Amino acid sequence: LQVSLEADGPRKAKSFHITIRKIEEINIERLLNYLKGSAQLTGEIQTCVTILNTVLNYKPRNNFAVVKRGVFPETNDRPKYLYGGIELKTGFCQSMRPAIKLVLGYMIVNVDTCAAVFHPDGSLLDYVAKILGKRNVEELRRGISDSERRNLERNLKGLIIKVIHRGEKQTKYKIERLTSQAADFTTFTNKKEGVEMSVADYFAQTYNHSLEFKSLPCLVVKKNLFIPMEVCDILPGQKYEKTIGDKAKADMIKFTACKPQERFDKIENCIQNIFKHNEDENLRDFEIKIDPKMMTVDGRVLKSPTVMFNANSKQQNIFPVQNGRWNPKDLVLLRTKPLHNWSVLVLADRRSCPMEQVKRCMIGLKQKLIEFGMEVGNDPYINYENPQGNIESSLQISVQKAHNNKSFPPQLLIVIIPRKPSPLYGEVKMIADTKIGIVTQCILAEKLRNPNNKSLWANIGLKINAKLGGHNCNLIKEELSTIGKVPTMIVGADISHPGVGQKDQPSIAAVCASVEPNATTYYGRISVNKQIRNETIECLGEMISDLLKAFYEKNKVLPKRMIFYRDGVSEGQFRSVLNREVIALKNAFDKIYQKDPPNLTFIIAQKRHHTRFIPINRRDADKLGNCIPGTVVDQSIVHCNEFDFYLQSHSGLQGTTRPTHYYVLHDENKFGADEIQNLTYRLCYLYARCSSAISVVPPIAYAHLLAARARLYPTIEVPGEQNCEESESISSIPLVSKELAKVMYFV
Repeated sequence: LQVSLEADGPRKAKSFHITIRKIEEINIERLLNYLKGSAQLTGEIQTCVTILNTVLNYKPRNNFAVVKRGVFPETNDRPKYLYGGIELKTGFCQSMRPAIKLVLGYMIVNVDTCAAVFHPDGSLLDYVAKILGKRNVEELRRGISDSERRNLERNLKGLIIKVIHRGEKQTKYKIERLTSQAADFTTFTNKKEGVEMSVADYFAQTYNHSLEFKSLPCLVVKKNLFIPMEVCDILPGQKYEKTIGDKAKADMIKFTACKPQERFDKIENCIQNIFKHNEDENLRDFEIKIDPKMMTVDGRVLKSPTVMFNANSKQQNIFPVQNGRWNPKDLVLLRTKPLHNWSVLVLADRRSCPMEQVKRCMIGLKQKLIEFGMEVGNDPYINYENPQGNIESSLQISVQKAHNNKSFPPQLLIVIIPRKPSPLYGEVKMIADTKIGIVTQCILAEKLRNPNNKSLWANIGLKINAKLGGHNCNLIKEELSTIGKVPTMIVGADISHPGVGQKDQPSIAAVCASVEPNATTYYGRISVNKQIRNETIECLGEMISDLLKAFYEKNKVLPKRMIFYRDGVSEGQFRSVLNREVIALKNAFDKIYQKDPPNLTFIIAQKRHHTRFIPINRRDADKLGNCIPGTVVDQSIVHCNEFDFYLQSHSGLQGTTRPTHYYVLHDENKFGADEIQNLTYRLCYLYARCSSAISVVPPIAYAHLLAARARLYPTIEVPGEQNCEESESISSIPLVSKELAKVMYFV
């Protein structure tokens, strides 16, 4: 085919030669056989599903703005602006998936809301004022500082704008950078007149336009073409590609939080007025018919476990009947560690964080630690240091000040940092973990404004006891009978990929494994994948071998069963990850075990999906309208050949709660559905950092934290061609010795 595109603004007319080539024929019959339960999932069946999704989404993706898998129709709703002036838009996404056990032979369409961040359309000056935190545009008349100019350039680079000073001729341009000087000092050679003149003078002379904001820098587009900001508008529909800050994230959570009934009403309205499946000619041509009604599925609620604290306290057993949560007030922790030597390092100025305020807060924290049952020594020494100075030296000084009781080494350093996000946090953790070898607990300075915030001290106290090696709580033996009968290792694994602006960084894999029968103590290992964004843990065998040795050192016996929870894998990668990682685990077993290797159960946990549930009867819901913790759906949505289930183990504080989707891909332990579902749910109550059930099993949560921590270390490098089997997993961080690694890897 020969295709021509007409000229559009700066874009010239172009002609293209297009070739359409037949690649293969897709047999939909094989997908139908899979849906009926008579065939296994193959790559060809996944291709069929991909094709059907292309047909399903073709029309809406051509009619509306698109970001990834979501479509964003224009609405009359009031715009929602996040911190920094970026605009939040809500849209919808849909996907077709293999269907259900109860009605064989069908696909289902999953529809949900989604959100994306865009540059606001309209006046560029308004956007500039919001980026720089100005109260209004008038404050820009005084000009901006050089640091503000650099910040502005980072945010505006790549943005498409149009000029509005030429009447109907509104040419479009892409911003490449900003000038270093203001418009009245930015000069160029006017070729028509052969003189050098400023941009401000040129606009006054050529367009009779006297610039009102001549103190602002100009935009640089094309090859040194200078345009004043005040004559530019931002074109609509431009996604914000950069990482958003914590304040903008907080705004985003607040705006997108939507109660279940409201969310489901929006989805139904979208099906009727946006996707309009029954009016889609593409679906009609493929003879695809979609029932617009929501599916009704059966669910059940698992019994909440009994959480055990200190046997000597009056509140020995706490039954968390209040929506998956329990109040840490008046609780004595199960097993505490004494705190003999500690100190406080304040990396904030005395005006925002006065000495007396810090002292009162540390008294409150100490009192809570004592109430938890911890033995706490003297009040901590409080040391103020310059946050712009040498952080390693500041930490070393504070560690020395913590050495009150000479019979014990320094144990804990409380670090007060001025704000979040802050590079100080990463620097503190990196130095403390890899150079000094001491436990740290960072606290934001703003949190110290209320010394009587007992819930804050309780939350921090739980973290401190766990970091020192204590056990906060446990379940009664009957609740963990599944893993208590024979030595069992619970494992969680995750891969952290580089984010926006981190393209040169590697993918980091983390594995955490329980080393005690009650599954409350975990050791961890990290490694760096050679291939960036590889979803397979390349050094898994070596990491597991290391953890099996640690299990043996702790228990004098190797585990006879391993339950492996794997996070961060999409459905299209199931078979690849399963084949490679199960083989890696088996190879590790062969090297460690002389005979009788452990039975392996391999489970994928998915949190990034768009399936939501709402109880039909209001009495079955919590106060927000969500399903109550312990809700399991396993009989209707999942495929007949797959052992998988949705589990909502936690209680949401706002919005619609998202269940976790667990796929049991390999099971040598021959667990029944009740066994694995109850075990998974009960494990969610054993997370050391809070007093509630969490949304995913703790070893995955710990692996996620460990991978995120490892990314703070600048010494991590992508491994070369060495064989993973010949190196030690700890050596992925060159500065960490095995002695110091105990601080990092003990939870």
